[in-house]
Amino acid sequence: MNATSPSLLAIKGVEHSFGGFQVLRGVSFDVPLGGLVGLIGPNGSGKTTLFNIICGFIHPLAGQVLLDGRALGSSNVVQRSRQGLVRTFQTPRVFEHLTVLENVMTGLYKCSRGGILASMFRLPLARREMLRMKDQALATCDAFGLGGIKHRLAGSLTAGARRNVELARATVSAPRVLLLDEPSSGLSQEEVDQLREQLIRINKSGLAILMVSHDMALMSIVDRAHVLSAGETIACGTMQAIHRDPQVQQVYLGL
Repeated sequence: MNATSPSLLAIKGVEHSFGGFQVLRGVSFDVPLGGLVGLIGPNGSGKTTLFNIICGFIHPLAGQVLLDGRALGSSNVVQRSRQGLVRTFQTPRVFEHLTVLENVMTGLYKCSRGGILASMFRLPLARREMLRMKDQALATCDAFGLGGIKHRLAGSLTAGARRNVELARATVSAPRVLLLDEPSSGLSQEEVDQLREQLIRINKSGLAILMVSHDMALMSIVDRAHVLSAGETIACGTMQAIHRDPQVQQVYLGL
């Protein structure tokens, strides 16, 4: 990713507080087109609050979140998802009683043109939409190595396979930015290695990624990282530069 790539997602002077306790203090950074950006910091640094603000779960008391230069304002999670801002969660969330293929297909419903009534009455448009969605989901399952288990119930899968299903579902609709919240949580080392390769692959396809993680080995793949402490950005740069920063060593790495 070229460091001069234009900004796709921009966080501008975001501030927030809960009950008089200020959690975020003027946080600003960009995720460039095709970028792979990390957000790290000790527990209580404000990462989760910032992530929830970016996603639209909560709205900041000051500052803005912009996508393609347009302020997202008071738009909610669903509206932001339709604009191409998609997230995953720390614990993989799948529909346990649906198959892997059906789980991936659910990622396309927000893009469906047929509508609920058309689906209920199985109108021709809805049938064509369903076939299109199934073909697209099948191709995505194959891309994520899920083709061999596409008819298995998602509830029977390991944590690593569930994470893979969640990633496939999140990317099947071709979002603009993928927001990852502790994606390696609960995974074995082998599953983390597989996750790393998947993230590199989808980022190389052009999908911008913003990732929150305590896993320094996984974070080694990011182009640039931003470090939060007590609601403020204390450092930004490559992971190599972050590891050498004295303030980061003191407040986060424990060196």
